[in-house]
This record gives sequence, C-alpha cells and structure tokens, in this order.
Amino acid sequence: MPFYTADTLMTLRKVAAPAGKPDWANLVADSLDQDPAPELCGPGLYALFLDGSLFYIGLHVGEQAEADYSVLHRWVLHVVGQTLRSRETSFSRTSLRRLFDTQAGDPVSEGLAACFPDGRNTDLMAFAAHPLLKGAHCTAQKAAFAARHWDVFAPGNEDAMLSRITCLFQPVAADWAGRLGGAEARERGAWAREAWLRPAETELVHRFRPICNAAIPIGTQRDGVGVDEVAAAMAAELPQVLPAFDRTAYAARVTARRAAPASVVEAYGDRREPSDTDTAALADEEGLSIGEQEFRRLSSDAGNRFIDTLRDTAQGDIELYFTDIPDLRLRIAGTRRPLVKISTARGLLRCSTRVAPEVCLRLGFEDVSVRESDPMRTHFLFDPATTPPDAIFDLVEANRML
Repeated sequence: MPFYTADTLMTLRKVAAPAGKPDWANLVADSLDQDPAPELCGPGLYALFLDGSLFYIGLHVGEQAEADYSVLHRWVLHVVGQTLRSRETSFSRTSLRRLFDTQAGDPVSEGLAACFPDGRNTDLMAFAAHPLLKGAHCTAQKAAFAARHWDVFAPGNEDAMLSRITCLFQPVAADWAGRLGGAEARERGAWAREAWLRPAETELVHRFRPICNAAIPIGTQRDGVGVDEVAAAMAAELPQVLPAFDRTAYAARVTARRAAPASVVEAYGDRREPSDTDTAALADEEGLSIGEQEFRRLSSDAGNRFIDTLRDTAQGDIELYFTDIPDLRLRIAGTRRPLVKISTARGLLRCSTRVAPEVCLRLGFEDVSVRESDPMRTHFLFDPATTPPDAIFDLVEANRML
C-alpha cells in the first residue's frame, strides 16, 4: 500500500486571507502532478498522519467511480483545511460555538474569536452573515487539532509543514470496475461508496478515533495510532471480493442512509447556511447524507430537535434512515419495509404510516387523512415543538402488529 509525505505531492501557495477571517487563513495547496498516478486513483480508503500519528480517515470515490479520479483532489483540500490554514476556513454555528466553549487561550480559537465583535461571547445563533459562518469547511475537531499543533501549522512554518504530514491510500480490489456491471452514471459511485467503502470506513473511524473526524467528539480521540497499524487494518477491512452491483439491493444499500451521529450533525448540519458542493460532499463522506442535509435544511429548528431526539432515544430494533426524497423513515432492523415516514411541511412535519387512521387518532394525532392507493395510507401533520417523540415510537409499535 503506497504512502507519501505531502511535500512530494503538493506545494503551498500564500494568498490574501478573506476579509473577516484571521490573517493565517491564507493558504491554498496545489498538486505537483497534473497527471494523476494510477496508484492514487479509483475508489479506496485513505488516512492522514502528522509526525506518524493518525489524525483523519476518509473514503474516496468519484461521482461515477471514474478510474482516473485521484485522491489528491481530497488531500489538497484536507492539508490546508484540517490545519486551519485554508482561505476557505468557515464553520457551522453549532461547531464554532462548541469550539469557543471547549477551547480558550490558544492561537486558533482566540484568532477566530477576535473576528467577532463580542469575541467568543458572540451569540452565533443570532448573528448575521459572517465570512466564518458560511458553511462547514472546518469543524471544532479540526480546530482543536490545529491548536494542539500550532507550532507546526502557524505562519512561518510552511516550508516544513508538508514534510511532517503523511498520506496513505488503500485502493479497493483490482477487479473493481467489473463489479459495477449494470450500474449507470452516479449509481456507480454511490454503490462503490456505500457497498464497498462506507462499512470499512465507519468501522475504522470507530476503532481508531481520529481527532479530525466529525464522528469523534472533542476529547474522545485516540492519540499515537501509527501508519503501520492503520495500513494493516485498512487492507484487512476492505472486502477482498467486492459486492457486485445489484439493482434490487441498491435502495437498501445506497438510498437508505442511517441518521448521522450527533457530533456530525453539529459539525455540518447548519440549516442557516446552504452547503456548497465541496462542503456537502465532505459532510456526506463523514456520514451526514445528502438526503439528511436537505431534510434538515428544509426543516425548522424544532423539527431538527425532534429528529435529534428520535435518533438519540430509539430503542431496541427500531432503525431510522434518510432517503434522498428527502424524508426520514423508521423500520424494524433486518427488514426493508418502512413503517413510518416523516417529511417536512413548512415548519410542521408530515407523517405517513401503514396503520388505520383510528390508531393515529387514538395516539393523539389530529386531522388524519387516508389515501387508500398508498401503502403508507394514513397521513397527518404534527407540530414538532409540541409533539412528544415517544408518540412516533408508539406508532411504530402499532405498525409492528400488522
């Protein structure tokens, strides 16, 4: 498995820091090789290390699983983004609030706080548009990492900085292109991402707990995980025989995505600022699916809090997943049939379910309508600010009896 020091792959270019951002948010990384090396192309997993210690694990695949799509596209963004030196440095409000509440006295959090009129005491949730609040190119986790190693990343160290970062790439099995027979356009990239890469990436992130992954809350990371250990685990975790594309299984494997962990939603789920393409892709890579991003953007604050509570309190074998429609669905683990479907409705939430309308009325829901031609035949609106989430779980249990 090839690994490289970043200085053999890219250079750093100084630019003017955008107005409203710290002066040190002034770097762009450029690839040295315009013709991507074949060993860095195609679907695979990657990891980044500082002085031999792991700080990030990610997955790489092109939108259509292009064979010539290089992981360098990710690395040139990460090397400046995860060190907080990127001119694109910006945060979700909740993530920057988390940073201000957990970090103080370091050059990174102090430099960011100085960009606001009331410093770290600024009410970010109520604050008007600001250059540092224009999408989650950065997270509190990455800022905490940069602060710990500011002696490496601070201005003046650019010449040595890249030589201390190691990049590791583990491609999938060599016959991968033949395993995508029958897949069309974006189906190719989606299948490779969700059927081949996502399970391995999720397992490795949970095992090694890299400090910059959004799924790892600040302070819960593992330190000192080395290149050899991660390289061996990546090679072992990826399937030796890749699941072949199967259209009948596509919906279950690809379009049904589990709800993202709370720390990932905090990092990327800011409905006040629409995500640009790069941020949306990074959030999707870290587990906040495009469907969940869109659902949360369309939902109210109360609706998002309601969904968070459903995710955090689901018991036993109840599974929550998002689709690209976008909607949220609840089902029993090990089954494919949704029992409850929730979508947004101008500040309210709309629920569709299989049980008879009288069951919904008995559970306290109102204004119930029926569409007999729809398998999810019973429909109603509800206010997420006043409806107890347990009522949705009661509805799932009522469906279980069908």
